[in-house]
Amino acid sequence: MHITRRLCNLLTPKLVRLILIALVSVASNPVYYHVVKAMHKELIAPCGMNCGICSAYLAYYHDIKGKGIRMPYCIGCRPRDKKCAFLKKRCELLMSNEVRYCYECSNFPCEGLKHLDNRYRKYFKMSMIENLESIRDNGINKFLEREQEKWRCPKCGGVICCHNGICFNCSLDRLHQKKQKYRWEDK
Repeated sequence: MHITRRLCNLLTPKLVRLILIALVSVASNPVYYHVVKAMHKELIAPCGMNCGICSAYLAYYHDIKGKGIRMPYCIGCRPRDKKCAFLKKRCELLMSNEVRYCYECSNFPCEGLKHLDNRYRKYFKMSMIENLESIRDNGINKFLEREQEKWRCPKCGGVICCHNGICFNCSLDRLHQKKQKYRWEDK
């Protein structure tokens, strides 16, 4: 009993949430659960990136290293308590927790965000600036609903990766064969 009390004192709300997510993930429908989990507000980075559709998050979630594919793992910017993987230390407002999302800044969109947005529009079929404007104008819940529809795999209902257009749930064979793991194959 003494050990249990000590453990309870160590558990933060964030850690409890992660434990509960892990327990729920073994539910009978893991694909549906992942779509819901990937479209969660805690996976939206300050820059507007939906970490739930990122290749590193999907690689982690689907444990693709265990399936013979080498890719980095990440649990998302906010869950690892990082301000933003892309804008990191370049923004004083993010570093000092004065803003939750970049659109809250009077300098939105800054040059760093514009550069990032141009790259993502060109290579990954998404826009951080559009994401942030949608969150600002329509709220996070509407944005997440739109993301769920936009990135849902038509084959299995899983999540399509924004970095390569592949569903890590049903199309890992395609990912394994790709030479450029971070590019879409336009038809």
